[in-house]
Amino acid sequence: MNVTPNIDGPRACSAEEFDQVLTMLNRIFRTGSDQRAQTDYPLIFNHARRDNMRVVTIDGQVVAHVPVWPRKILAGGDSFTMAIIGGTATHEDHRHQGYATLCLRDNVRIMRERGWAVSVLWTIEPTFPFYRNSGWESARSQGEMYTLKASDTGNFRMSHHQIARYEPGNKTHLRAIARLHDIEQYRIDRSPDDYEALFSLPKMHTLLSLDDGVLAAYLTVGHGTNKLGLVEGGGDPRALEALVRHARSEWPEDEELQVTLPLTHCGLGGVLKAAKPSRRRAAEEASGVGFQMMRVNDAGLLMTQISNHLHRQSSGVCGNVCLVSEDTDESVTLRVCDGSVKVTNDRLPDPIILSRPQLAQLVFGAHPSVPRLNLRGSGVHVLDALFPFYFPVWELDHS
Repeated sequence: MNVTPNIDGPRACSAEEFDQVLTMLNRIFRTGSDQRAQTDYPLIFNHARRDNMRVVTIDGQVVAHVPVWPRKILAGGDSFTMAIIGGTATHEDHRHQGYATLCLRDNVRIMRERGWAVSVLWTIEPTFPFYRNSGWESARSQGEMYTLKASDTGNFRMSHHQIARYEPGNKTHLRAIARLHDIEQYRIDRSPDDYEALFSLPKMHTLLSLDDGVLAAYLTVGHGTNKLGLVEGGGDPRALEALVRHARSEWPEDEELQVTLPLTHCGLGGVLKAAKPSRRRAAEEASGVGFQMMRVNDAGLLMTQISNHLHRQSSGVCGNVCLVSEDTDESVTLRVCDGSVKVTNDRLPDPIILSRPQLAQLVFGAHPSVPRLNLRGSGVHVLDALFPFYFPVWELDHS
C-alpha cells in the first residue's frame, strides 16, 4: 500500500527545523571544509530571521530551502531595498521535483508584497536556467579583480603609520571603520550589528593603519573559500597603500593575492590602479565570487527609486518610452526631457514588450552568454542613454 507523503510548504523555517537546514547546507556546500554556513553568513542564518528562510518539508524532513534577505542600497544619492537570495539547496534524495522552485517563488511573493523592487543572487553558470525560469537574468560583469604576486610588493610604498590588527569587539575601532566605509557613495547600508558581524567573520582579519592612535585606513583580508584575498578597504590612500604592501608581504610568497573591487570609484581601487599591476580581470574570475543574477520585481517602483541616476543619464536626451511586462502586462512609462524624468504607469502606443529576464538584462546589462536584446518600439534611444544601471555589492556583503 502506497502512503502519500505529507508535503508542507513553502513556509517559514521553524525553530525546530533550523538545525536541519544548516546540516543540509553544510553537507551540500561545506563538505571537506572547516567552514560552516551559519558562521560564514551570520546575517542570514540566525534564529531571528527564520521567517525569511523558506522551506519545504516531507514527513517532517526539510527537503528544500531558499532564504531571502533585504538590504538597503545607497547608490549615488538613490536608495532602494535589494533582496538577496542565497543558500538555495535541495536534499539529495528529493531533487528535480520542483521543491526549491516553490521556495524561490514564495520569496518572489514576499519581495512583491514588501515592496523590494529588485533581487540579486550569485551562482555558477550551469544554474542560470533554474533561476531564469523564475525571472532572474545573469548580469554583466559586476566588478574587477587584480592578482598581486610577491614581486608586486615593492609597487606599494610604506608609510609612517602604525599597523595593527582589529580585535573583534573593539567598539572604538569598529566605529572608525564604519565611518570610513560610510563615506563611500555606492554601498550597502550597514547597521552597527552588521558591522560587528561582518568584521568578525571566520578566516578573516582586518589590518588597521593608525596615526597617533587614530584610524587612518583599514584593509580586510580573507582566507576562506567564499571570501579570499583583499575583500575591502578604505581610508587615507597613503595609509591604505602601506596596508596593501603589508598584506602582500604576509601572504604566502608562492601564491597570488587576489583583490576584488567594485566598478565605482573607491579608495582601494585607486591604490591598485596607481600601482599599475598588470593582472586585471573581471571580478567573476576571482575565486569564490560567482556570477551575479538580477530580477526586477517592480519596474515602476525601481524607476522612481533610482531617479537621481535617471536624471544624470538623461542630460541632453528627450523622448518617451513605455515598457510592458510580457509576464504581468504591467507597464511603466518614462517621459524624459534633458535631465528631467517622469515615471508613470500609463501605456503609450508602440510599447517595448519584455519578459522579466529581458527587463533585468535591459536595466542591469547581461552576461556575454545571453543573446543581445533586439529592442523594437518607440524610445529605444532613451533606453540606450539611461541603462545599464550599476550598483556595487561589496565583497564583504556577498551572501
